[in-house]
Amino acid sequence: MKRKIILTVAVAWLTSSAHAQSSVTLYGSLDEGVTYNTNAKGSGTALAGPVAVPDFFGLRGSEDLGDHLKAVFALQNGFLSNTGAATIANEAFSHFAWVGLSSPKFGTFTMGRQLDLTTEALRLNSNGSIQYTFYLFHPANLDNIGIMGDSINNSLRYSTPEIGGVTASAIYGLDDTTTQPGHVFSADLSYKNGPFRASAVYSSWRNHAIDVGSKLGYSSFLGRSLAGGAVFTARTQRISGLSALYSIGRKVDLHGMLTQVNLGTDTASGRMRTVEAGADFHTTVANTVNVGGYLSWLTDTRYAEAGVGDMYHLSVRTTIYAQVAWQHANGAGNAAIPLLVPSSSANQTALRIGMHHFF
Repeated sequence: MKRKIILTVAVAWLTSSAHAQSSVTLYGSLDEGVTYNTNAKGSGTALAGPVAVPDFFGLRGSEDLGDHLKAVFALQNGFLSNTGAATIANEAFSHFAWVGLSSPKFGTFTMGRQLDLTTEALRLNSNGSIQYTFYLFHPANLDNIGIMGDSINNSLRYSTPEIGGVTASAIYGLDDTTTQPGHVFSADLSYKNGPFRASAVYSSWRNHAIDVGSKLGYSSFLGRSLAGGAVFTARTQRISGLSALYSIGRKVDLHGMLTQVNLGTDTASGRMRTVEAGADFHTTVANTVNVGGYLSWLTDTRYAEAGVGDMYHLSVRTTIYAQVAWQHANGAGNAAIPLLVPSSSANQTALRIGMHHFF
């Protein structure tokens, strides 16, 4: 009788395993190097730390529920490899944490903390993403291209199946007055076919806190004082953008982006427009030379930035690199390369050598 019970349990376990296959993947990114900043509020400084994503680790998994339906989940947290600190204090999964259902016929529905679609869709074709450097993202990251913790809490997302290379997604974030004091809506349309890919995105935020003061060195913005480290809160933040990449054989990739950010308070409004372009020259199977830059117009300041880098791939997952980024500001503001302390003048240069590893 005992043997019969054991055999029955074993058969039931094997049967359930055959019908409900699951998988979990641990993955991540580590970037470390040394940067020399020519002007950090008047002084040249050397600093160590990540600039690529920044660093992150995460878990992704799925369970086969039958009839081509899967339960899916993902958790991802950002951290700093030079200190081990989380990029956002008191948040275990600062990038995203979501769960949902996926079907090749009906699409994917997920719930939780999720990336703004500008981050997910436009970033892939940007200089900052392709060159693994946050220094080439746009002023104060107002268009949310780089991952800075501006993910959408309490959100519901639906993504269509791919049809002829086209996919579409939409996210709605609920207002809970504390972790997310205003609702968020984000939608994208992406296309991929052979050597060409493109995306269009629109995002709308309400009551979004943006640290314009420390990132750009502003003492006031849109009529609001930023003294004492005060954070600017946009009553409305509307982001729209287009991006594309085209590969010419295996030697050259060309890519570009257009974004516009409209900011509003109860009494004033402002706008940032950005035009970006870049090219990647694959000089050998292992080596790539990247060049690119952008022009951004933010209220009464124009930011011009250019960068060049050389990336040598020791393997599919491990890269060593050298990069230079230079920014010039014309107008009321000073130069302020993302992640660096703003300059005390119109110019700022970042010289960087580092190593990046995916696992």
